[in-house]
Amino acid sequence: MTDYREDQVTRTLVDYFAKREAARADRVRAFLDSLTPRERALVQDAAVMGYVRGTMHPQGDRVPKSPAILAEVVDACFAFPDLYPGVALLERHPGFPDGCPNLRTVPPNPPEHDGGVRCGCADDEEA
Repeated sequence: MTDYREDQVTRTLVDYFAKREAARADRVRAFLDSLTPRERALVQDAAVMGYVRGTMHPQGDRVPKSPAILAEVVDACFAFPDLYPGVALLERHPGFPDGCPNLRTVPPNPPEHDGGVRCGCADDEEA
């Protein structure tokens, strides 16, 4: 019979949890690295806005159904296009970058992004 002393179990569990945490982090990193810059921007915008709206939800209130949550998050992303450019860009130019007549280059800003192009239409005054 194995002698399970508390220090052995604790050390074994700590090692196990550390390995599982590293494996989950690797899986998330691999998934995010597999996304195109546009897909990553959309996932980031939706995740951040969903988190923000979730923290604002009154404790104890019923959580709305998925379609209502989706509509609320998209509406909030539209309200702050500078903070959620992935969603705003998709609305403005669904065929981005081909559908945008006003592309702007974006210099690299490691480790956040490698640069590329963005829609410059929001830079112009609206008629």
